[in-house]
Amino acid sequence: MVESSHHDTVEVFLRERPQAVRVFLRRRMACPGCAMAAFETLEEVARIYRLPLETFLQELAQEGNDEHRELSAG
Repeated sequence: MVESSHHDTVEVFLRERPQAVRVFLRRRMACPGCAMAAFETLEEVARIYRLPLETFLQELAQEGNDEHRELSAG
């Protein structure tokens, strides 16, 4: 499993964990596909969208865990 860091840019993070796009979409965040995704970190987008950083990172990590369980069960 790839560990995320609040210092990762959105682009790098989503390249490594594409299933996490669901978190961004569920929260109605425009980050996937945004031109700034290559420059803004997870910490910065949490601040921009006024999300608690730890909660946001936990959601991103959980999405990856759910995906892993789905693949293992399938």
